[in-house]
Amino acid sequence: MTALGTVFPVLWVDPPFSILTRRRGGGTEPNRGGVSLVAPGVTRLQTRTWPGASRPGMRRASTVVLERHIRSMVRKLRLEVTGVIVASPRQRFPRRIGGVRLLYVTDDWPSGAALMGLSADRIESDLERNMHDADVRAAVSPDLASRLTGTYAVRVEVLANGCDPTSDESHAGSVRAPVAGLIGQLNERLDPEILEAVRAGGTEIIVVGPRAERSAETRAFLDRFLGARGVTWQGEVPPAELPALLARMGVGLTPYADTLFNRASFPLKTLEYLAAGLPVVSTDLPAVRWLNTDLIEVGLDPEDFAHRVRRLLSQPENVDETARRIAFARQHSWDARARQLLQLLDSADRA
Repeated sequence: MTALGTVFPVLWVDPPFSILTRRRGGGTEPNRGGVSLVAPGVTRLQTRTWPGASRPGMRRASTVVLERHIRSMVRKLRLEVTGVIVASPRQRFPRRIGGVRLLYVTDDWPSGAALMGLSADRIESDLERNMHDADVRAAVSPDLASRLTGTYAVRVEVLANGCDPTSDESHAGSVRAPVAGLIGQLNERLDPEILEAVRAGGTEIIVVGPRAERSAETRAFLDRFLGARGVTWQGEVPPAELPALLARMGVGLTPYADTLFNRASFPLKTLEYLAAGLPVVSTDLPAVRWLNTDLIEVGLDPEDFAHRVRRLLSQPENVDETARRIAFARQHSWDARARQLLQLLDSADRA
C-alpha cells in the first residue's frame, strides 16, 4: 500500500477493534475519528467499537459503523474510488462503495485459523462470500492460487509478496560474519529439526523477531533453542535497525515446516535476504520454485539444509553474486507488485 500510495491516494482501513483491547494493549489512542497519515498518499482509518463485536449480532452492527466511517472518509478526502481491496480473513467487501472489487488472499486463511486465533468456519464463510462478490481475485502464492481456483472454479492471479532492495553501494566495504540469520515471527511455522541441525552443526545463528507460539511444544523448543550456545536472539527490533543486522549475516534461513499453510505461503524473509545481498537456504516451498532462481538453495532434509548453510558460510563473499541477488530482488520489489495490482484493477475495469 505504501508503494501504491506514491501513484494514487490510498485509504487503509483496519478491522474494527474494541476500546478495551486497545487499553489493555497499552497503545496510544487514535485521534478523533481514528484517522492518520501513515505514509505519503496513505491515510489510515481505525474504527473503535464495543466489546464483543465479533459475535454474530454485534458483528453486523460494527460492520454498519465501519462502512459508515469509510463512506464518510471517502467524502471528506474527496476520493474517487476506483478499487476496493479486501486482504483480510475477517472482513467482507463494504456495501455502497464503488470501484473494482479485488480480493487478495494473503495466506491459506482456513488452515491457518488456529495460528491467527480465529474461527475456521467464519473464515471459510467470509472467503466464499468474498470470492463470489469479487471482480478480480489474487493470491500470494502459486499453490494458494491453484487451490482457490480448484475450489471456487474462478481465475485467481498470483500477486506475490515483495521487498525493498538496497542499493549496491550500501554493501561497499561491509564484511559479513560467518553466521546464519533468521528473521520473522517465531512460531509453529518453523521446522525445529532444521534449526537444531543447523545449530548442532556448529553454525552460529542470529535470530531476529518476536515469539508468537501458541502450543506448549513449540514454546518448549523455542526456550531451548533461543537459550542454546551459539544462538543470539535479538527479539523484535524496529525496522530501521534491520539492515544493520542483515549486514552482519552470512546467509539467510527460511526453515519452514512442511504444512498445508506453509506450502500456500510466500515468506517475506526470502526476498528480504536477497534484497540485502544474502545467499539463502530454504525448505522446498512452491513459492521458491515459482521464483525460479539459483540464488536460493533448497535443503532436502535437516542435515542437507545444515550442510548447505555451512558450505555457503565457508565461501568468501563474492561482490558480483551479491549484486546479482540485489538485482533479482529488485525485479520483485513492492513497486513492481503495486504496478501489477494496478494492472489487475485496470483489466477488471475494462472487462
